[in-house]
Amino acid sequence: MSQNQISPSRAADDPDDALVPHVLHDPDTGLPWPDPTTPEPDFVTLAQFLFEAIAATTDGCLVEPDGVCRHGHPSWLLRLGVI
Repeated sequence: MSQNQISPSRAADDPDDALVPHVLHDPDTGLPWPDPTTPEPDFVTLAQFLFEAIAATTDGCLVEPDGVCRHGHPSWLLRLGVI
C-alpha cells in the first residue's frame, strides 16, 4: 500500500469523523431548542451559510447565521456549535 492510500479500517476508527454533538439549549436563556425537522447539512453547505451570510434553521427557514427563526428553531450553525 502506498502512502497516498488510506486503510479503510483506520478511516473507520478516525475520531475526527465522529458525529458533531448538537447544542440542545439556547446559551442565552437556557431553554431547549426544538428538535430538527430537516436533515443536518453537510460541511460544504455549512461553509456556504457562513460565506453567504444566510443560513437555514433546523426547520428549513432562512435566517442570519447566528439567528433563530420565528418558530424557535436555531440556524444549523448555532445548533452545531459553529458560531
